[in-house]
Amino acid sequence: MRASILAGLLAAGSAHAFSDSSPFLLFSTADLPVEPSPSQLQTSARVLASAKALLADCPTTKYLLVAQPNVHASDLYAPPACEAHRLRRALASDAVKGRYSVSEVVSKDGVTNLTLDDFSAHIKASCAAKGVESDALSVSEINLPTLPAAPTCQDRAEAMGDNDYIVGNAVDDALALGDVTVVYFSTGGADAHGKYEAIFDGPEQAPIKKRLAPHHVVREVPSAFSTATSKKPGLFVKYQFFTPAIFMSLVVFFILMSILYVGLSAVASLQVPYGAFDKEMGPSAQKKQQ
Repeated sequence: MRASILAGLLAAGSAHAFSDSSPFLLFSTADLPVEPSPSQLQTSARVLASAKALLADCPTTKYLLVAQPNVHASDLYAPPACEAHRLRRALASDAVKGRYSVSEVVSKDGVTNLTLDDFSAHIKASCAAKGVESDALSVSEINLPTLPAAPTCQDRAEAMGDNDYIVGNAVDDALALGDVTVVYFSTGGADAHGKYEAIFDGPEQAPIKKRLAPHHVVREVPSAFSTATSKKPGLFVKYQFFTPAIFMSLVVFFILMSILYVGLSAVASLQVPYGAFDKEMGPSAQKKQQ
């Protein structure tokens, strides 16, 4: 069940077709009227409308709003060294009854309309309309640091791990108390998704040059000996002569040869006198014949 939840959550995450897209997660300890298989590619306006419709009924009295700028779907599903494993574990918890998730949320010009203030104001207004007292309502907000705009998750693993630790502690504490709804989304704009600008000469471009300084790559030139040997690999490098099957065959062969040697040694050790096969010619032999 948990595997199917996570697979459905990030089905489009592995493709990662949109560099300016981000995931959206909404899960609650209360049942939510969510459609069975929501589209995993939606605009931010559509996601915001669907999320507000789910929150309009004020399903719980505690809310945790988490804003993670520059988060991608690939940050949540793989590989283990880079993923937000604590957030995924909380999403698959048995305490969670309702889930609404979209792996690819795209927005016009990279500017999203998902904000902490908008969600907080909508929740407070909806719960007030449902008769929930302000003292009984709890809305917590976590604005995480922006993830670095790196091409691979390995370059973002440290920052993602620190942020996942913060979110994991908050979500685990909230789920332990029960009656909570968690909203996880990205507030990043065009700059947060790693879109770089051209570098021009000038004092105002110094910070950009420093941030986007090229990495120096050292190319190792192979020697004449390594080049010659790399063209013609050795016989024992190219072929495998000692396989597990050959090893087992040799073991069985030596065992059988040991048995044969013992048998031949036993037969060869027999000693029979030569006279045992001579015919008796004396008086005793004649009495036997009578």
